[in-house]
Amino acid sequence: MSERINDRIDWTVQDGVARASLAYGRGNALDMPMAEAILAATDRIAAGAADGSIRVAVLAAAGPVFCVGGDLRSFADADDRAGFVRREADILHRAILTLRAAPIPVVSVVHGTVAGGGIGVALAADVVLMAAEATMRLAYTAVGLSPDCGTSWLLAQRVGSARAADFALTNRDITGAQAADWGLVSRAVPSADLDATAGQIIAGLRRGPTAAYAATKRLLAAAPGRDLAEQLDDEAATVSQLAAGATGTEGINAFLGKRAPDFG
Repeated sequence: MSERINDRIDWTVQDGVARASLAYGRGNALDMPMAEAILAATDRIAAGAADGSIRVAVLAAAGPVFCVGGDLRSFADADDRAGFVRREADILHRAILTLRAAPIPVVSVVHGTVAGGGIGVALAADVVLMAAEATMRLAYTAVGLSPDCGTSWLLAQRVGSARAADFALTNRDITGAQAADWGLVSRAVPSADLDATAGQIIAGLRRGPTAAYAATKRLLAAAPGRDLAEQLDDEAATVSQLAAGATGTEGINAFLGKRAPDFG
């Protein structure tokens, strides 16, 4: 199945892998139709994860860059600028929360420049692959704005206060290689190898244990707000349930039988 969402996103589902590819002009700017298309795509991902038709979701983009961030022209043209920007931000934030809550692996593939809110969209994935030569720039304060799309939270969580402030306030560019070194993205891959590496990772996740992925995502999301004892208790309850269920049974039997597991 292949279609366009709001004339902004190319959407396909094949063999349990959903791919949402930003595809609007050279910059894939986040205007209102793009924000609505991203939310529609994430809602489809959530629905497909719930009914089992989608096992892995992929965020990608067409054109020379991944996303330039917000469409400032649409901001300037709005009669109620504050209201317009708030509505668009709320839509994108709902999409990001939907992706983070999806009980399946989400992979983003950042092949070129990514800026502003596009960074938040890309980093909403569980596994973020970025071309080593690509660049990332927040750019908000350069136009008198502050971060959105979760970028302030993600920076504080992943890179520490000193690097977060430097990156956000000075609007410096960092490469994919630097972003990986900082822990902001999962892996930096030479651009020539990006698609092949992404394909291998996606194929592996597609064959993997969906129930175990969902449990692992939930545990990782819960950990920052808990003490160790609470996390250990949840880990014990979760792993024991999985061990007795179909996923754990297949995985253990396959390991003991020296064969590849079949997780469906």
